[in-house]
Amino acid sequence: MMTALKLFAGPRAYAQIRHHGLAPNDVSAVFGASGAAKWLTIYGLDRAIFGDWLASTSHPVDLFGTSVGAFKLAAAAQRDPAAALAVLAQAYITQQYVGSVTAAQIALETRRILTAFLPVEAVTDILQSPRYNYHCASVRCLGMLADSRPAAQKVAMLKAFLLALGGRKFHQRTFERVIFHSGTAVHDYAGRDGFVTRRVALTPDNFVPAILSSGSIPVLMPGVTDIAGAPGGVYRDGGLLDYHAVPTNLAEIQQGLVLYPHFYPHIKEGWFDKFAPWRKVTGRQLDDTLVVCPSAEFVKSLPGGVIPDRRDFSKFQGDDAQRIRRWSQARDQSLLLGEEFLQLARTGDIAGRVELLS
Repeated sequence: MMTALKLFAGPRAYAQIRHHGLAPNDVSAVFGASGAAKWLTIYGLDRAIFGDWLASTSHPVDLFGTSVGAFKLAAAAQRDPAAALAVLAQAYITQQYVGSVTAAQIALETRRILTAFLPVEAVTDILQSPRYNYHCASVRCLGMLADSRPAAQKVAMLKAFLLALGGRKFHQRTFERVIFHSGTAVHDYAGRDGFVTRRVALTPDNFVPAILSSGSIPVLMPGVTDIAGAPGGVYRDGGLLDYHAVPTNLAEIQQGLVLYPHFYPHIKEGWFDKFAPWRKVTGRQLDDTLVVCPSAEFVKSLPGGVIPDRRDFSKFQGDDAQRIRRWSQARDQSLLLGEEFLQLARTGDIAGRVELLS
């Protein structure tokens, strides 16, 4: 029988889970990574966690995400998370583009997705939620990255790539982190990694622009401006800085564990770190974190043996039907991840399955 899930934990989380198992009340935060279509691989895991496992709890839980991670957590924070996640997944899968894909087309499709799973009443529910404190992060662009011209943005991204070879700190003149938040957070997300980090309270007026900015990919999408309550400037994809957001970069985790449903068994801090395989997030940086992800065996069972990817738009250009079939199958197969997680939680076998992050 296929083992669909892998579980990796930082030292403190590992010790706690090995000795006491994992209960919903142990979790104080859930993080969601950027990754576009990759999220479909763990749709079923998110649905089981929010629609079932955490549903019976009443303690406050922080949600923190960037890009598609921010989208899915906005669905998860709604009154019926399973239904909202299903709408989000279907809306995401059914994106279609005619001819050459333009920034304007991508912006229109993104707004269609937001409208589908995030109606006005859902925004109100998230802002007034007694259980979830919602956070999404964007970057406020500095220098040429704030330019509206795609050519200038390409130059800025190339410069940022070269700077990234020297380390994250060299991006401090490229962008600032802005955290949009609701509720009274369990942890103080003020930024602990040297980047200017601003906090902006979410309201009915700025919620959609904020979450849209969190997923606005440079060059491919227009930046977002004039976000109510936020400093002036151009806001773009939060994944540039917090691609797979590292909890200890953002806050000191003083209580509870961070649950991290993820499509990979590893964490990449920023988008540019994808191109630096030697740069890895250590177990110590994830001391309080449990990463739950698909096994290599499960990934091999997906269509083509790979995780869905934004590059599939190019790969299957002119054949949206095939891409939609493959992405739909990946979403449907991901339900196995949720079933296995719930079984491990019910039996207590999580303690025996968890592995220590090095």
